[in-house]
Amino acid sequence: MDFALLRTFLAVVEKGGFAAAALKLGTVQSNVTHRIVRLEEEFGQKLFTRGRGGAQLTPFGEIAHSKLDRLSKEIRYVESNLKDISNGSGHLRLGAMETTASARLPALLKTLREVCPDAQLSLTTGPTAQLTQAVWKRELDAAFIAGPVDENRFKAIPAFEEELVVVSAKNLKDNAPILVFGFGCHYRATTETWLRSIGKSDSDLLEMGTFDGIMGCVAAEMGRAVAPRNAVAKSLVGQNLDITPLPEPFGTSPTSLIMRHDYAPVRAAVALQNLLARDQ
Repeated sequence: MDFALLRTFLAVVEKGGFAAAALKLGTVQSNVTHRIVRLEEEFGQKLFTRGRGGAQLTPFGEIAHSKLDRLSKEIRYVESNLKDISNGSGHLRLGAMETTASARLPALLKTLREVCPDAQLSLTTGPTAQLTQAVWKRELDAAFIAGPVDENRFKAIPAFEEELVVVSAKNLKDNAPILVFGFGCHYRATTETWLRSIGKSDSDLLEMGTFDGIMGCVAAEMGRAVAPRNAVAKSLVGQNLDITPLPEPFGTSPTSLIMRHDYAPVRAAVALQNLLARDQ
């Protein structure tokens, strides 16, 4: 298959239309249309229906997308490993929780850059559940996640031990809501388990999108939150807040770097594992 046709098809799916796909690919819409027509002629089936809502996959298009998207990931994976074998410039796609990315990774990634100056590095943030799924689906090569690891699916490298604390503005009312990340966040799950253990499972939970947003709202006396002490200490507003250790068994949370067992690590991934092992 012509890789240009493959990339065009996936761009139309991602952007939801031919014009938007053309912008992403840096070409004109007529080229996108021509390539999709070529693919449809090759398969003998329609891939999209087009209307006011954009380009919608046909039932055959849905099947084609699931298979071609997997093929595209495999191609990128092979390209990265070949580059790494030739000159050490393989792409390491990392994921991390937002608190880990802000408090733990800057110094670590700086050192990694010094060890592997030619490597391509990218970082995606998200909750533990989302990151775990992305590694399993090969959308990420490795990710820093909190809590237990399914060792049947992933290799886990110990990274950090986080102390979890309850952070709040001074003199905050006892019935103030708890500020949390969305579902899939290990720290949210720990918070909910802790609240149940002390008979406060009916506490109001106020869902926030970012750690900076949570800390800003804590400082504004909107509620309290559970977070790693290290991340709170490095927050711009953390110095002016009350910090109370979360009681055991909830007060500590391991962070691990996970990879699929069948992942062939590029040099930067190996170097990252070595740096983590050195700091244990």
